[in-house]
Amino acid sequence: MGLKQKYKRILDQTVTERMLLYGASAWALSVSHRLEKKLSSIQRIFFLYITGSYRTTPTAALQTIPGIKSLHLKAQQEAIFITVTRLRKEIEFEGLSYQPTDYEEKIRSLTIHPSLFNIINQISTTQPYKEDNRFMFFTDGSKTEMGTGYPYCAFENSIKVLECKAKLEKFHTVFQAELMGLNEAIIRASQGNEITKIWTDSLSSVMAVLDPHAPHQLVRDIQSLLTQNRNILVRWIKAHAGYRGNEEADTLARKAITEGVVMKALNPR
Repeated sequence: MGLKQKYKRILDQTVTERMLLYGASAWALSVSHRLEKKLSSIQRIFFLYITGSYRTTPTAALQTIPGIKSLHLKAQQEAIFITVTRLRKEIEFEGLSYQPTDYEEKIRSLTIHPSLFNIINQISTTQPYKEDNRFMFFTDGSKTEMGTGYPYCAFENSIKVLECKAKLEKFHTVFQAELMGLNEAIIRASQGNEITKIWTDSLSSVMAVLDPHAPHQLVRDIQSLLTQNRNILVRWIKAHAGYRGNEEADTLARKAITEGVVMKALNPR
């Protein structure tokens, strides 16, 4: 019976392309016309396999049907990405400049001494949510076709007393948005000395903050803030469970994409 088209595409992207693009940063920044034709002829075989088209079908049409980018363009894209994000080298390509400082850098060393990494006592993923008259923050992140955004809001005596909405670029990830929302909420909460809980429904963010070896700069920033502010507690809350503060943060996250203040963040790797 054969594989469905979507599975053929997955095989092409995860096996064939990875083999052909191996070491692209060493050879793909300057693709000759001859090499471009060679890559196109190889890719054409897989286009025919994926689409089931006749061999007389033009390559341009074969490429359009599954919506797959030309292999030489993918090779150039990967070469630029690897050169900038891993080799951390500035590069100019077709009139555009790519700076390594614009992209997240993977952190490999510890930034907080293990003996001082005690934020596990400030973080909980199991404590049940309970309404409190004290100051409480809620934060979230959202990503749609229109962009990425994050908010935080604060409640006191069950009344919303503070809100902030911020938007990022379309290429930023929802993970970045959730981390930035948590980071901004901690900064705002650190202005006081009383014990303050910050609730987030992003379990991935909470688990990342608990990891002293997390490679993300945003995570390290949050860890440092919590280390400096022992009065701030981070709690995970179940999403879409009817909790007013969390539902408000979820609503604000969607609004932030179009209404939020534009914030800058490093490009994801």
